[in-house]
Amino acid sequence: MMKKPSFKKIILCACALSFFGGGLRTIAAGNHPFPTCIRAEDSGVYRHRADGQAGRELIVRFEQSKLFDAADVHVAADGGKAEVFHFEASAEGREQVAVLLPAGVSVEKAAQVKLRLQSGGNKRDASIEVAAKRQWTVYILPHSHVDIGYTNTHANVEYIHRNNIQQAIKLARATAHYPKDARFKWDTEVAWPAERTLANGTREEKDAMLKAIAEGIIHVGAGYINDNTSVSADEEFDAFFGPAQEIGRMTGRKFKTLMQVDVPGMSWGTVTAAAQHDIPYVLMFINWGDRIGRTNDLSFYPFWWQGPDGKSKVLCIQPGGYGPGADIKGKHFWPQMMGQTDRSKLPVIIKTDNPREKFIDAYLWPTLAALERNPKYPYDIFPMSWAMADNMPIDADLPDAVKSWNEEYAYPHLVIATSDEIMETFDKKYGAVIPTRRGEFTECWTDGLGTAAKQTAMNRNSKELLIQNEVLWAMLQPGTPAPRDAFDAAWRNVLMGSEHTWCYSRPDQQPISGDILREKFAFFENARRDSETLLKRALAPVSDPQGKFLTVFNTLSWDRPGLVTLPDGVEGITDEKGNPLPTQKLSDGSRVFWADSVPAMGAKSYRLGKEAPQPGSALKVTETTLDNGIVRVSLNPGTGDIASITHAGKEFVKEGANSFSYLRGGQKPEQAEHPQAVKIRILEKGPSVISLMVESQAPGCVWLKREIRLLANNPRVEIIDTLDKLDVREKEGVHFGFAFDVANPVIRMDIPWGVVQVDKDFFPEANRNWICFQRWLDISGPQGGVTWVSPDAPLFQVGTMTANILGPASGSPEWLRELPQTATIYSWALNNHWHTNFQLSQSGVLRFRYAILPHVGDYNAADANRFGTEQARPLLATTTQNALNITPPVRIDNPQVVIAGVKAQADGLRVSLRSLSDQPEKVTLTRPNKEDKTITLPPHGVETLTLPR
Repeated sequence: MMKKPSFKKIILCACALSFFGGGLRTIAAGNHPFPTCIRAEDSGVYRHRADGQAGRELIVRFEQSKLFDAADVHVAADGGKAEVFHFEASAEGREQVAVLLPAGVSVEKAAQVKLRLQSGGNKRDASIEVAAKRQWTVYILPHSHVDIGYTNTHANVEYIHRNNIQQAIKLARATAHYPKDARFKWDTEVAWPAERTLANGTREEKDAMLKAIAEGIIHVGAGYINDNTSVSADEEFDAFFGPAQEIGRMTGRKFKTLMQVDVPGMSWGTVTAAAQHDIPYVLMFINWGDRIGRTNDLSFYPFWWQGPDGKSKVLCIQPGGYGPGADIKGKHFWPQMMGQTDRSKLPVIIKTDNPREKFIDAYLWPTLAALERNPKYPYDIFPMSWAMADNMPIDADLPDAVKSWNEEYAYPHLVIATSDEIMETFDKKYGAVIPTRRGEFTECWTDGLGTAAKQTAMNRNSKELLIQNEVLWAMLQPGTPAPRDAFDAAWRNVLMGSEHTWCYSRPDQQPISGDILREKFAFFENARRDSETLLKRALAPVSDPQGKFLTVFNTLSWDRPGLVTLPDGVEGITDEKGNPLPTQKLSDGSRVFWADSVPAMGAKSYRLGKEAPQPGSALKVTETTLDNGIVRVSLNPGTGDIASITHAGKEFVKEGANSFSYLRGGQKPEQAEHPQAVKIRILEKGPSVISLMVESQAPGCVWLKREIRLLANNPRVEIIDTLDKLDVREKEGVHFGFAFDVANPVIRMDIPWGVVQVDKDFFPEANRNWICFQRWLDISGPQGGVTWVSPDAPLFQVGTMTANILGPASGSPEWLRELPQTATIYSWALNNHWHTNFQLSQSGVLRFRYAILPHVGDYNAADANRFGTEQARPLLATTTQNALNITPPVRIDNPQVVIAGVKAQADGLRVSLRSLSDQPEKVTLTRPNKEDKTITLPPHGVETLTLPR
């Protein structure tokens, strides 16, 4: 049975003297003993009064004797008119009775209450101070956490969630006659279950779902999946929000709430992206306590989350974890679901004979009591999750439990609600007084990305190529919409790679864990294949394998040079004037050349020919140094680390860069192991590229190779670190350290749709032990600094190796509260720190690329962004029959603003603009044969325009 709230207030009683007047008597009129004393206690709830209003309940207890005869209890609050409650005689006797205060008493402030028990000539008096108690409305969100692959195969998880939608519809129809707040409705949490129903459901299932969505019975989450948003790219959010918006168009509904469940933390750029897609709310239910760092410190504090642009904002609430339903009820059914691949044995719904037996009581009473005492939570609304756990059936007891509860209590009053209803209620009642916050809420679970380094790198590169393909389509096939279905399918594979689930809850249990992991890895492979296929389709109108020209395409919104690889068998090339250009055959057999100044969103064609005599080169290479006349790099011959990078007479390395460190689980940073038997040799000799290869043995590896490269006429330093990883199941981490020489350093990093100053711009509750960035980070002081890029590995640590945290680590003091001011960072290339959800080990050949751009003078966001984006989106090339003259689909005139993406759609050209400036920036868009359009972006502003054809 349910556990009632504990009594909160003790109680004064008067046994001998009466403040109402009259003496003490012990024998009642019917020769029954009469209580010698009465005590009043506050039950902590509101009941339904006879007049239909809510009254605070007091329990009147009788001392030394039960109450047998008929009696009245008089209740007077703060001198107000007394109310009388009559109780008939009882042959068994009463130990206590319940009375209700007048409506409105003890809601806003405490009240002094006097009570008198009177039967015949017998009277007993007592008094009590009744503390103020809010009239709580508790919004219960029925959902099932969408954890795709954690408890079962992807196909079976889809089956469970599709079935939940159908069962929810049936239950909603069956409870349609219930009181409004007890009628069942279902929140899909994310759009994936609904999108999968449309993709794979029967016609009847699809029609029933769409009808129920239109009626408001089924609510769809605005985000496609529970995502690691910190690893998202700017334009990826279109795909993330796209499925729910399409379902909204089909049903006439607008889904306003991005619901993120389980994943602790969220990229600040999500705010800007949500605002772009007209989504005003974010509702987060985090994990119970597994590797959540300090994120729970933010629970129960609603806030307006202002975006990096200072303009966009969303109302954000994190009402603790999503575990109450699982802890109270779901755990009794969880074993039937875990790993059960036979669908005939999966429970369809959860239904019991006593809906109130395993209900919210044990969670709700202490939680509300704590919030009553918390001055930072002045609200009388409380939202809570009611999920039976991950990928579980619906709780069909919920409507009856809520109906029964609301019949018993006036307050707390329960409402079965969707995420939109919860957030809209908060906004309407408290939106004007909820505080505003700015900052990055760095995620905790991004460390999981390092448990599959190969796939993480693959997805980072696939999504960048997809963005380039969209631009290429607009460049080469103007007036023709891009194949949206093919792009959507590719982006879906990218998102399913980014989805927070990787493998079975017990990674050591086979064959199910291996089966799920293969399904997961297929998304990465399919995204890579799709992006490459779409590149061929975009280039198809101009590409010719027998062509006489090599045409190089620049998909970025500024002119740029770059290293280009020639087609197989081609040995020479000339520019548009017929002048031969230097080419170089690299050690891997490929041949490259340097393409100068390819126009923004344009192309440059070169005639293919025979190898020409190579001119002299200014590039210089020795066994430990590289020098291109702009930058000089020196290696430490004993360690193979970069000992020096000099540019413009300034040193940029302090204690070594690109240093390999292997840290076993539980070790301190000073215990890290480093390469042995280091050998350095010259690999590339120019005229376009020079490089040194550092080969060594390394702990945890069969071998380690580190190539350091310089390019002709270019200030960047390129690094290609390759290792053959041993299959190690003991906890481990691989780190590449970069200790730069920068005075008074400030670290800034690129996030989706924004730039963050590390530590300073972080929420106090954010993760500081490891950090995920989008394309670049910059470490600068007033006299100069470096921009650092890592196209393959998105995780870094600041100052030292701070990520060696194992197990759930709930409440661990190792979770950092602040970061030092330093110019030292560590790329966290790979790890296997997780005990669940991720594979136990990884092996084989892995590659990690880095690029360093030293610069004098203070930080410049536009320059840093250009450098980072150029490494992520290289020049593209194909052979063409003729030299091409491409007119850019759109141009902009402000170097502080970039075009983040272009999409050719049926209704026109969709252009996303991003400002890198701290000031408002005016930018003019120019299109062929169209009128110019000028807009002003706020500092760090983002604007997406659809330019008509």
